[in-house]
Amino acid sequence: MEGFFVTHLPELTAELKQYDKVNDGFVKLEQLYTAVKTCYGTAVEEKEIAAYAKPYITDGSCNYFELLDAVSKAADNDDKILAEILNMISLSAESKVSLHKFRVALSKLRPMQSCQDILKKTGGKMSVEEFKKKFSDASKKARPATKIIEEDGRDAESKASVKAIICPSVLSSDFAKLGAECQNMINLGADWLHMDVMDGHFVPNLTIGAPVIAAVRKYTKACLDCHLMVSDPEQWIGDFAKAGADTFCFHLEAVSDPDDMIEKIKAKGMKPGIALKPDTPVEKVFPYCDKLHHVLVMTVEPGFGGQSFMWWTMPKVAALRVKFPALGIQVDGGVKTHTINACALAGANLIVSGSGIFKAEKPGDVISIMRKSVESRQPDA
Repeated sequence: MEGFFVTHLPELTAELKQYDKVNDGFVKLEQLYTAVKTCYGTAVEEKEIAAYAKPYITDGSCNYFELLDAVSKAADNDDKILAEILNMISLSAESKVSLHKFRVALSKLRPMQSCQDILKKTGGKMSVEEFKKKFSDASKKARPATKIIEEDGRDAESKASVKAIICPSVLSSDFAKLGAECQNMINLGADWLHMDVMDGHFVPNLTIGAPVIAAVRKYTKACLDCHLMVSDPEQWIGDFAKAGADTFCFHLEAVSDPDDMIEKIKAKGMKPGIALKPDTPVEKVFPYCDKLHHVLVMTVEPGFGGQSFMWWTMPKVAALRVKFPALGIQVDGGVKTHTINACALAGANLIVSGSGIFKAEKPGDVISIMRKSVESRQPDA
């Protein structure tokens, strides 16, 4: 709820002032509900609003001056958190820090605002200097990476290493010569072929299905890594297994019984994965991780092309790596040579890249750069 208030502070302020005819800073509780629903939508429950505003409510009225002041301070702190995330993921390769302490500290930096709202306000820029120009006050308050690690890190360190797996996203290939394109990626050093399956419902775009998986399987023995952005993933388990899929990664947001899905995928001989949209809290996947082959953290909103890499999702990757040291952690969306280091630092090891590899002048060099980035950020590197 606080994230909503932070994001909609200007609109909410204007709405509440309309009800305060005497400018004494108080509105009726019903007026607070109406103002919030006007900004947020009618789906929000009044009990949620009341719970968040409770410290400022007395005898059926809300001191919205104090409420908005608290929200304003929270907004300032959220920008500070973004600045600190940037400071962390911009840490140079030469910096000698404990990877575990780094990831523990990074995992605690969680912005409250939605990923799309952060994208709008930052423009997706990943430069510390650009951020300082736009958010100078927040940047001044932000701690440097070394101080964040010192204050929020933890010493108990896992020595588990994970293998770097580079997965070119076939959606960026030339479909007129799909078989040759896929085989070329493997020849250039790629490990898996990432297959983006979209149904036009769960996400707005419509892409490939099981018949394309079956066609690609004839050209390669490489792992066909299938990411299903579909409303009813259970419907397709049998078809994808028959087509030759090696992994079957479904969205947590699309199913009601993840445990049942995992068992059905395994029963068909495929490796199960769960994907998370950028705004889905990472803790929601924790109960299933011990049963999974990998977790996919989306670093753009699934189904939309041409988006900027959402660097503020890296704390989710770090949280997974700290809690599950040997888990496969995949990142997908905007991953290129200038963003791979942030992913590797946070703990990702399954690297999906579409245009970053397929559209590169020398795709083989990009695959090598990404692999080295992940390998150099292992506990024993």
